[in-house]
Formats: sequence, C-alpha cells, structure tokens
Amino acid sequence: MVATGVTAVTISVDYLINGAGMVGAAAGLALAQQGYRVLLVDNAEAPKKAERWDIRISSVNDHHWHWLSQLGVADCIDKDRVLPYTTLSVASINGTRADFDAKEVNRDQLGVMVENNALQRALWRCLNHCETAQIRANDAISEIDLANHKAVLAGGASVQFNRLLGCDGAHSQVARAAGIGYRGWDYGQTCELVNVITEQPIPSATWEVFKPGGPFALLPLGCNEACLINYRPSNTHHTTDLKQLFEPFIGAFDTYASGQFPLQRKHALRYCVGPVVLMGDAAHSIHPLAGQGVNLGFADIRCFIEQQGDSQRYERQRRKANAKMMRAMDMIHWHFEDANPLKQRMVAASLKLAQRSVIKQAIIKQAMGMS
Repeated sequence: MVATGVTAVTISVDYLINGAGMVGAAAGLALAQQGYRVLLVDNAEAPKKAERWDIRISSVNDHHWHWLSQLGVADCIDKDRVLPYTTLSVASINGTRADFDAKEVNRDQLGVMVENNALQRALWRCLNHCETAQIRANDAISEIDLANHKAVLAGGASVQFNRLLGCDGAHSQVARAAGIGYRGWDYGQTCELVNVITEQPIPSATWEVFKPGGPFALLPLGCNEACLINYRPSNTHHTTDLKQLFEPFIGAFDTYASGQFPLQRKHALRYCVGPVVLMGDAAHSIHPLAGQGVNLGFADIRCFIEQQGDSQRYERQRRKANAKMMRAMDMIHWHFEDANPLKQRMVAASLKLAQRSVIKQAIIKQAMGMS
C-alpha cells in the first residue's frame, strides 16, 4: 500500500527502510514476503513510464534476475523495458578481444538490461500486494533516535522499528545518523550516456572497448535501440563526439536521451551499527565499467536474509565480497586504460588466457552471478 499526505500516527514495524529505489524496494519486498512488517519511506512517487527508455539502465545478472522473478517482479514489470542479453565482449586498447556467450555454460542468457524506473515500478506494484508492507511516498525521515529505535517522518508519523535499513544511496542519511564514515576517492572520470535509435539492427550483446582515458560500451535495448556509454577524464570539459566514436561499430544513429555523472569509489567503514544496516550504494559505490553496482546491492539483500538478519555475519561476508569486487574494478580501471606497452601486453595476455575453456566458463559464471 502506498500512502501520501500528512498523517499524525504511530507505526510499529520490524523494518523501517529509508529509500524505496531498486535495492530498498527489493529488500522490502523480500522481507515482507517472509512475513515481516515493513515500512518504506521515499521522497518521491514511483516514476511514471515514459514513451522511450530512461537513460538510467542496469545490467542485472541472470542469478539475481531469477531471484527477482521469484519475488514476482517479472510478472509486474513493463515487458518493453527489459531485454535479455546473451553475449559479452571486451576489447583492449591494442585490439585483443575476448567474447563470452551464455551458450558456453548451457544457459539462455547472461542477464537482462532493465530500465531502473521500470524495475522500481514493478517492485512497488509487488509491494502493494503485500499485506505487511507499506510505502510512504513523498515523505522523508526528519528525526532518527537510534537508542530508542524511533523515527519521525516529515509527514507527521512516528515509527517504532526493530531495524533501520539504509538503502538511501551514496549520501546516506541513515549512515550519517549512525556515525558511519567512508573511505574512497574520485576516479577523475565522467560517464557520458546516450540512448539512441539505430538504422542497423542491434544484436542482444553488450560490449566494451578500452581506450586511453576510459572505455566506451554498448548496452542493447531492442532490435534498433541501445544505450551508448563513454568514460572520459573529468578535466576534459567538452563532451565527446559519440557519433565519431560509435558509428564505425553500429552505423548511423539518432539520440533521444542523454546524461552524465562523475565517478566515485566509496566504501562504508561499517555496514551495521546498533539497529542500522546499510545496503546498496549506501554501503558501497563502485566503478560501473562492469555493471556490478545494483547486482552488489541485490547480493547484500540476499546475504542478509540468508543470514537471518545476523548483522555481524552479514557485514563480515558482504564487506569482504564487495571489497574484493571493488579491487577488481580498480585493477581493470588502472591497467586496461593505461597505454603503457608493458601493461597492454599483460592485458592482451590476460584476455587470451580468458578464452581458454575452463577459465572462460568460470568468467561467464561469475558474470551471471553463479559463483
């Protein structure tokens, strides 16, 4: 149920979740389906469907998409905002290439491209059918009393909670309230994105080509539709000529949406303090070059539930796993984009090694979230 407006009531819940985006809503849905009383608070309403794909798109691996489908999301989502993809390709600066296909591990797909707004809408639709879940849209937490497990909402309601989940992004209000700090840095890169209509058909394959300064990549969205991504140094103030960059690969195209954002790495020093539990970007922000961001958030949720809410075991497992993934992304970022001949020979050797059968299958399973 979605509630709006000012209501001076007292609500008692097992879980108060700040942020009802993809990770917060998925956490709320998974917990509510286990019978917990859940209240989600978000400062906006569910995004409305636009005529075409929004610029914010996620690559959800097959392991997590299967889990979301079990929660009921696949039955509620707008089908024209989800596209399965079957292959993944990576090319180095010197042209060495590695290709990975779901068929090589006897699977139909590596995962799906999904519009963030569409996934959030679907999760909210599922939550509306849960008797133990409620969403407070257009509302916010104005006061947090962790010692007494209480919060006051801007709309006037008081909330008594057992656990407070911070699923409220990289600038988490919940993390601040719990005194949780972060370690991280700016990557010195800006991510440019455009959604396009192409003249030539687009296969259901995603690919990434590395170049000095940052890679460029394609996410398929339909037969003649794609999201084009380019990473450039932030100190370069002019935008990239994306037609010059992409047309040799996909032919002519027309742009209908665009955006850009700076890249940062942040990792919370703690995931859990008292009743507080951080998940998703509130706990970790990662370089998006491998599309792992939201997948790590879904892994947080699943780990928390598998550990039956044991904060210590959850933090120990997820901080270790997320730190490992962040280090891997850093290594790819610093080495694949460096034109140094020695580093490029090492990259080329790594990509050639990745084409060997046993290693290749292991990489594909990792990309699908199976390992």
